[in-house]
Parts: sequence; C-alpha cells; structure tokens
Amino acid sequence: MSDITGSMVAGETVVAARAMASVARAAAGEVEGVELVTRSGLARFLAELLPGSGRHDVSAEMGRASTALSLHLSVSWPSPVGQVADAARRHVQARVSDLTGYTVTEVDIVVDSLPAPGTARARRVS
Repeated sequence: MSDITGSMVAGETVVAARAMASVARAAAGEVEGVELVTRSGLARFLAELLPGSGRHDVSAEMGRASTALSLHLSVSWPSPVGQVADAARRHVQARVSDLTGYTVTEVDIVVDSLPAPGTARARRVS
C-alpha cells in the first residue's frame, strides 16, 4: 500500500468483533426467506452487559485474520429451512470475506422461529 507520495505505508487493520457481527447481520438480512432475530431495549442492554444473560443475535469469534460466526435467524414460513440456512451460510461467508478481508472459517446458524406470513416483524438491521 502506498501513500500519495508513492512510498510504502506499513500497518495493520483489525476489525473488532462487534463490527464483524454487524457486517454478518447485514449480510444475513440480504438472503431471501431470512428474518433476523433482534433484541431491543432492556433485553439487548442486559445481553451486552451480563455474561450468560442470553444469546446475541449474531456473534463473532475473532482470530488474527479469520473469524467464526454464529447467527440466530427466523426463516419465513413456508420457506425450506435447510435451503434458506445453507443460502444464508454461503452468502454471509462470501460477503464478510469480501467486505472485511477476513477468512470466515465457520458460520453456525440457529433457526429460532418460523413466523407465518404477515406475522414476521419488519426486517431490521441494527
């Protein structure tokens, strides 16, 4: 990498786990049939502060240049759960790698619910 004068600039870019989780969350939201499980208010506050108080909708375990991701999703009824989860896994892996430069070693998906049409919460990426 070089600056405007053409000389090489040394350094390292590190993506924080929270930022990595945000990229993965947004990528999952791009997949047809996926509804993100979101937390708001007191539940989100407690989950971020207190260990063991509940799951996060997306988490990232970071290595030096790699990450393993875990996502909690809802799959819209009557979408095929396995196919949607596989599509989400592939898409998240590709998007996170493209946008961050990190190698995605694993994408674990937990399907928490199958909301019926018209009952799913509006898709919200936070």
